[in-house]
Amino acid sequence: MSLSSLLMSFCEWADNSFFGHGIRSSVWLFPFVEIFHLLALGVLGGTVLIVNLRLLGIRFQRDRVRELAREVQPWMLGSLVVMLVSGFFLFSSESVKMYGNGAFRVKMISLVLAILFTFTIHRKVAMSDEMQVSPLWRKLAAVLSLVLWSGVGLAGRAIGIV
Repeated sequence: MSLSSLLMSFCEWADNSFFGHGIRSSVWLFPFVEIFHLLALGVLGGTVLIVNLRLLGIRFQRDRVRELAREVQPWMLGSLVVMLVSGFFLFSSESVKMYGNGAFRVKMISLVLAILFTFTIHRKVAMSDEMQVSPLWRKLAAVLSLVLWSGVGLAGRAIGIV
């Protein structure tokens, strides 16, 4: 079985699920779930921005990167969970349609890359002693993080246009 047929099977399952039917058949449920999705994206974006502005040396210079990253981590994790759960609910309401949407595919690829990068390389840079990581690597990690997470948001916005 090929990857594309597995993905299509998953999309059909999600489309036919309780969640897909429920959200599609309700007038108010899709916008209600979308509110939580967008609020979580905003909180996640804010936490990503705060840490990356510090890594770039643009803001919050009095705070150590490690301490700042630890302070925002619960907000980042909580908003990521809300974003993923609400995103699945939104996806399930039109999953077969999303299968062929190029912007949706870019969003999912960006999301996977952003999550992997955030919880591996970026985390290591942010949590390390500032003397252990060169300013160039800190800035590179920050820029790459901003690009990946911006890709998630911009591709998500493009879903309705494409």
